[in-house]
Amino acid sequence: NSPESFRLKESFSMFPQFLFNLRRSQFIQVFNNSPDETSFYRHSLMREDCSNSLLMIQPALVAYELHQETKPVSLDTSSIQPDRILMMDTFFQIVIFLVK
Repeated sequence: NSPESFRLKESFSMFPQFLFNLRRSQFIQVFNNSPDETSFYRHSLMREDCSNSLLMIQPALVAYELHQETKPVSLDTSSIQPDRILMMDTFFQIVIFLVK
């Protein structure tokens, strides 16, 4: 009955975050969406390949810094740092975040 005894294998480490994003996505949440929007998003999800479908459910966030390689970062507020540009790819939109 100890929560510390629960351990996920390395291959499943991102699974809880993926389920969290799936529950909050427009594929399951239909509140405040028209039936046309819901149909469009679900049709897009079913039509694309696996990697694009995963990108729709859990967006990719990439950090750009001077004199460093680009690197993927977690979808978390800890990714926001000075002198860093963040780019989020949600498949449907690309968002660029600049810290000033």
